[in-house]
Amino acid sequence: MQVDMHYFGTYTLARTAGLLPHFARIVATSSQFVDDNVDDIAIEFSDGGQVRCSASGHHGHYIENISPHDQRTIWVPFHFLPGGEGETFTQRLMCKKNSPILQEMLEHHLTLSHTPYAPFLLGIAAHVLFDSYAHYNFSGVSSRTNHVQQDTIKILEPHHSQAALDEHRNNFFERFTHDTPNIRTNAKEELPTGALGHGTVCNYPDTPFLTWSYQPETTEPKTIRRSNTDDYMEAAEHLYTYFVRFAELRPDLTDASPVPFEDIMPTISVMLMTPGTKHERSGLWQVAMAQGAFLQGTDEEIPPYAGDMWKRKQQELATCPDCAFITDMDIYKFHQAAEVHRAYILTELLPAHDILV
Repeated sequence: MQVDMHYFGTYTLARTAGLLPHFARIVATSSQFVDDNVDDIAIEFSDGGQVRCSASGHHGHYIENISPHDQRTIWVPFHFLPGGEGETFTQRLMCKKNSPILQEMLEHHLTLSHTPYAPFLLGIAAHVLFDSYAHYNFSGVSSRTNHVQQDTIKILEPHHSQAALDEHRNNFFERFTHDTPNIRTNAKEELPTGALGHGTVCNYPDTPFLTWSYQPETTEPKTIRRSNTDDYMEAAEHLYTYFVRFAELRPDLTDASPVPFEDIMPTISVMLMTPGTKHERSGLWQVAMAQGAFLQGTDEEIPPYAGDMWKRKQQELATCPDCAFITDMDIYKFHQAAEVHRAYILTELLPAHDILV
């Protein structure tokens, strides 16, 4: 998914679940910042303290993110949470929507709802949840299971999007054709994007208004049909329900009772079905919120995404003379939550399902 869902959709669902605007913004910013946090840095303070800020993002133009190490530490825990289904290692790595592994992750993170970094961890969980409904049947590693027969990819709805999306896909593959190590064999295979993630189908899974189909290369000929709008609606309801559960645990972070999901579902459906760029789609969420479509007639602005401010604060960390000064900063709490999430996924949750990455 993209910024329209990870920030604007997430903020809207957090507010309709009853979270205060300030905390809804933290949750939504954390969700989108998972994608935008693409740098690994270590900051040493003059008093001898140190903080490490590890990347959680995977922008395609960062070729180093296609290394096996970053597939294991970024793509798998943050963007393609394994579903744990199948007999082989590569099958178990395949992302699945609402898998038992996802459900365990969500339950675990709720147990940390009273920590100082809880709203940030909630945003990270929201990102992983949303991505599982967009990235299912692909894995966050360079694997042959991600291969798709290119001539079978078809846009079913809306028909007028086919030409523009084909051009975008061609441009994508022109930029990203290179050798990538296979995570299982470490052998080199020359493939577009190394068959990493959903690179073989470009950004189709991340476009909410598409209905499309394709045939995987590595299985018997079988057409897979996907309605992103249906998948995204299912994801939105799941995330809303999760936010309501968090709000029940943290009433101190709320200002209202949840708005029933069935009341906001028609408006969300319009958001998802309307074609447009990610920025145009983001604007739809902003307009709907400002016109009172979500908060039972209450007009409210969705605040600007704070990710750029977090990046500036991260750059300013090195100027702090005392490491104790930064522990209350949002950017520190985000990285604290990200490391808690990464460690739990890689060292506890996935091993419990016989997945060691």
